[in-house]
Amino acid sequence: MADAGPSSSPSIEPITVLDLFAGCGGLTEGFHQFRPDSAERPVFRSLGAVEWDRDAAASYAMNFGKSSARSLDFEAPQIFCRDIVGWEPPWTKGEVDVVVGGPPCQGFSGLNRNGVGAERNQLWQEFIRVVIEVQPKVFVIENVDRFVRSPEFADLQNRIGNGDLRNYELREAPGTKADDSDRQRARRYLLNAADYGAMQARHRAIVIGVRNDVDGLRPVRMQYPEPTHSKERWKKRNELQGLPVPVLPPAWLTVDSLFRRTADMRLTGTGLPSRDRVRIEEIKGGQNFRNEFEGPFRTRELHFARNPEPISLARYDAIPPKGNRKDLRGRFICRLDDGQDFILQKVGEFRDTTGRIAPHGDYLGVIRGELAANGPRYQVRGMDGGRTVSREPSGRSKSQAFRVTVFERGTGRSAILEYLSTDSWDAHDGGAGDVMGRMHNDAPSVTIRTEFFKPEKGRYLHPTAQRPITHYEAAMLQGFPDDFLWCGSKTAIAKQIGNAVPIPLGTAIARSIYEYLRPAMP
Repeated sequence: MADAGPSSSPSIEPITVLDLFAGCGGLTEGFHQFRPDSAERPVFRSLGAVEWDRDAAASYAMNFGKSSARSLDFEAPQIFCRDIVGWEPPWTKGEVDVVVGGPPCQGFSGLNRNGVGAERNQLWQEFIRVVIEVQPKVFVIENVDRFVRSPEFADLQNRIGNGDLRNYELREAPGTKADDSDRQRARRYLLNAADYGAMQARHRAIVIGVRNDVDGLRPVRMQYPEPTHSKERWKKRNELQGLPVPVLPPAWLTVDSLFRRTADMRLTGTGLPSRDRVRIEEIKGGQNFRNEFEGPFRTRELHFARNPEPISLARYDAIPPKGNRKDLRGRFICRLDDGQDFILQKVGEFRDTTGRIAPHGDYLGVIRGELAANGPRYQVRGMDGGRTVSREPSGRSKSQAFRVTVFERGTGRSAILEYLSTDSWDAHDGGAGDVMGRMHNDAPSVTIRTEFFKPEKGRYLHPTAQRPITHYEAAMLQGFPDDFLWCGSKTAIAKQIGNAVPIPLGTAIARSIYEYLRPAMP
């Protein structure tokens, strides 16, 4: 017998959700933040969450479980801290309306060129197994962009409508055309979080499946969310300023509002606040499992600095607004023996005919990343005043530091000159332009990954300050609220932040599902 569909008026019954590969609960937070007009509490109720990472499961529990200090509108979900392989859901057909989840994506990711963790790709099959067992009305798979070009996705498309998935169909990606190539069709499954109000341009593959045997529900009515913010309006913001533009939605949100706010916030040292570990009874495991965790820490407590090496600080200082690693070419940190230091840019070629760094020559000063063209000129010579320089240990595996004499207005002083770029960075003009890059104040951020605190991993430098973005700023760019609770070490929390679905994107998906399952009266 088919499940009962909706009545002729909106139902007040909550829509039940099961979150697989739940992480810290980014999708759950997005669903809980959704409120239809005039609703005073969430319309989605989380029944359960499965997450194998202990710290992420602890964060989930602190925000949505029995341990949560946040307001709980429904009975707390069951939290299963374990591998999904072999897990049997305690719910039967009809009890779970929606199954959501992002199976581990390391194997699909373009950053995983060595195939590390590719065997985990098969965990998407576990997601489908649970769907088959609990028979939700809707399921949502969230993943990296390459998932929709993978053999796994092709396999899913072949299985849908057949065998144990015969009562399901995939909703067509938004904007799909009959003459689309396979590649074009796949790309239409990619949703950009910036289109839905996130301060982050992050593309995620969103695949939505629906049951086609539920009375009163027509699968064709399940639509992907409509963008709420416009890239086009953002690109033309200067031209459109002050003009009425009734057609386009608001422009993409940019990061400047966030960094204006954090400019007035004090950096709280270089680590998490010190406090006793928290015991979370609902997180259970095997015989040697310990359910004590670092934390919890509120999002607003994550605004701490790093403790970078001197060479890193010099690089930050040498990169201008909107710059990146390419701006370090020919730039050196000059450390005088009297303790002074400053950034210099070599005039002309900075490598000799063999490709080695040639430190002797003329230089200009660099102030906050910008060339001081009208400032003093410097001449670098060897210790003997000639062209011979000696290499100095720099603390790095490949020394790029030199003992020299630096002349300014005819006065020479002994100094160490250390090169700020690397041979590898200099050798590659194309690609990786985001490495050591500054975020652009007038644009959304790049994708927040799990190592956002390392500028050598991407465009994660503050737009103007001499530091990477903080955990707090990364969480804000993902859309997490100030009172969200986090468990684990600095690295563990960074991983949770980077792996999460941006909250505004989750909320947009929730709205589309709500409008499908709870249609308004005609």
